[in-house]
Amino acid sequence: MKQSRKGAPGALLTNANVLDYLPPQMNAAPDPRVEIADLRIAGGRIIERGRGLAPHEGEEVRDLGGRTVMPGLINAHHHLYSTLAPGMPPPANTPRSFQDVLTEIWWKLDRALDPEAIRISAVSGAWDSLRCGTTLIFDHHSSLTSVGGSLDLVEQGLREAGVRGCLCYEVTDRGGPGSRDTCLEETRRYLQKTAAPGDGVPAHSVPWFKGLVGAHAGFTLEDGTLDSLAALCTEFDTGVHMHLAEGSTDREICKDRGWPDPLERLDRHGLIRPRSLLAHGVDLTPLDLQTIEEKGAWLVHNGRSNMNNGVGRAPVDRFPPRSCLGTDGLDGNMFGELRTTFYRGNETGRGPLGFHGAERFWIGGYQLAREIFGEPFGSLDAGAPADFLIGCEDQKQPLHQGNWLSLLLFGMQPRLIQEVWVDGAPRYRRGDPAPYDGQACRAAAQRIWDRMANL
Repeated sequence: MKQSRKGAPGALLTNANVLDYLPPQMNAAPDPRVEIADLRIAGGRIIERGRGLAPHEGEEVRDLGGRTVMPGLINAHHHLYSTLAPGMPPPANTPRSFQDVLTEIWWKLDRALDPEAIRISAVSGAWDSLRCGTTLIFDHHSSLTSVGGSLDLVEQGLREAGVRGCLCYEVTDRGGPGSRDTCLEETRRYLQKTAAPGDGVPAHSVPWFKGLVGAHAGFTLEDGTLDSLAALCTEFDTGVHMHLAEGSTDREICKDRGWPDPLERLDRHGLIRPRSLLAHGVDLTPLDLQTIEEKGAWLVHNGRSNMNNGVGRAPVDRFPPRSCLGTDGLDGNMFGELRTTFYRGNETGRGPLGFHGAERFWIGGYQLAREIFGEPFGSLDAGAPADFLIGCEDQKQPLHQGNWLSLLLFGMQPRLIQEVWVDGAPRYRRGDPAPYDGQACRAAAQRIWDRMANL
């Protein structure tokens, strides 16, 4: 079925052991279920589901023999621009704080990116994610010396890999007013581009890309910039995707500058709103969490990144219902993110993220995708996007109604994925070659690392 990478021919998958997290109704409460079913696929969607479906003429039929089929995974906070960072030489000055990590590593990396490095980072990072079962990435991009058109390059890379995306540019004031205005211009341009389907795109198609207003943490943003971000949110009826309280740095810098606390400051400027996506939330007070819940914003937990940066443990047991998981650029392995978050919660005794917490964070990603894309992600019923993964034949444990979460937490690994479908076509089959040139990727990585050493 290799030819279906370029199209979406009709297919009938029979005898699939299907896991759904949500009913097809858009505002329905989570209701995970597992059942044997046949799935008929055409036009990027599941168009029929049942038992004993008869093949249509010309339809490709595959008997899955009871193999696991589950919705493609959602990464609610990623940085594809950091894909080529692993292996880079350590910074000349050893970071002693989170602020040092930003200035010595990540703020040098985003200044070292050129257009080709942006694209190849996106395609290679998206391919890593796809092989781990992820079919939709909420990406948070920054490339401070290559801003204009950068989101198109990220989009191009995602298309080459076959992964959907919700993209934004990380607006910041750390490059000065001119640089900030360029960031805002790129934000507006991409929001306009994704506001309506392009020419030749059928109205019933599932969108491949959406945009959000993007921003770095509030401590790199002046009040006027926050107002500009809020105005864009209002104009395009969307939210902001930004870092919030990743550690104590956010609060400390706000205090030093005489600003209100980070959450209060963003709220005063109208940025804590529905469709806003706030990453980390390590240093939030109970009142902050209450405000986020009341305003209908989303919190994204990035547990492994928090551990790596030494910023502390987020109060995940008190996170509001609208919460989900992201990898913050570490990798594309959402199974690993779920597992580590759960294990970390049990490190000093059962809790704070028990089975119920793990379930709501996992399903939260699909609820977020529904809100932003207006499509019933998380369901594999008729009408849902045909984005799913197929397990391999050598999966050891059976999947059934009562053990799906236990299997995800203790048994599911990327190596157990045989295929990943997006928009009704297989975009990855185990053993497929990468959609990028490895030599060109390594050359781009070295080029970035050399530039970083001179910044």
